[in-house]
Amino acid sequence: MGRIRNKTKSNPIIGILCEGKSEKQYFTMLKQKYRLANIKVKIVAADLSGKSLVEKAVKFGKYNHLDKTYVVFDRDEHSKDELRKCAKLARKNDITIMFSSIDFEIWILMHFESVTRSYTRKELVQKLSRSAYFNQDYSRFKGNSYREYIFDKVQDAVDHANKLYRKKSDWINDDPFTNIQIYLPEIFKRDNF
Repeated sequence: MGRIRNKTKSNPIIGILCEGKSEKQYFTMLKQKYRLANIKVKIVAADLSGKSLVEKAVKFGKYNHLDKTYVVFDRDEHSKDELRKCAKLARKNDITIMFSSIDFEIWILMHFESVTRSYTRKELVQKLSRSAYFNQDYSRFKGNSYREYIFDKVQDAVDHANKLYRKKSDWINDDPFTNIQIYLPEIFKRDNF
């Protein structure tokens, strides 16, 4: 008589492709926090168009046999038309876009407070540099570990982002905007952070 194999389903292999070091550090922190080896976090390349990021994600997902792929980027200089093309390409290839406007740092700021107004990149850096936040020049900090600053504040960010999303849910036109909180539960298999 042959052996009976254990039919437990393993966790799906998830890829999170990022535009920069800040995003990679953030999602690596969450991967470690929740001890999930099935998540691959990689920087694709900075300064690419949204469409190019999605194209790279498609190739990366196929090459690495990923079950689900996410692309994380922000507004940069992307035109509305380019964002629409990016969304169409992503849908066609089952890629999920996690987007922040104007910058990923709007999501980081939400770990500390609600966001109700638009910020420039410079304003975000100045604000996050203050003693109540990172207490250092945030522009030099970017790309370093977030662990000691926001490790236990992820649920605050989710709550703040959900509050904003009820008022601003159009990723192409709204600023401020983020949809990161929507996808965290499916990536990390939890409802509370």
